[in-house]
Amino acid sequence: MKADFLRLVLITLLLGAAAPTLAQSPPPARPPAVLTPVQAAFLQAEARRIEDAFVQKVMGISGASRSQVVRAIPAKGRLTDRLSRIYSSLERDLGAPLADEQKAMIFVAEGERKQALKELPALAATK
Repeated sequence: MKADFLRLVLITLLLGAAAPTLAQSPPPARPPAVLTPVQAAFLQAEARRIEDAFVQKVMGISGASRSQVVRAIPAKGRLTDRLSRIYSSLERDLGAPLADEQKAMIFVAEGERKQALKELPALAATK
């Protein structure tokens, strides 16, 4: 009788410990939505606009020219840290280190860029 009670307590504790893990499992992946040609064109144009806005912000923050900023951004698919590549390339081109405030502002601009690109597919699907 005491063994049954201990077994019940043990099972309850194990299930209680596993419950948060089970509850945190990611939802099943949804298949990507198929976009119409108009929506796909909107997606491309907005992505280009978002990237251009990022370049403009970095130009204003660092004082670099458009070509210097574009050259500092690593190609899509490159296995490199995007921000550290931008920082080091701009510092090399400008001949001076970026201030911590400049790096922080570029970091914020990169976060805004990522967030806008993340929200873009849902926005394009509504067009």
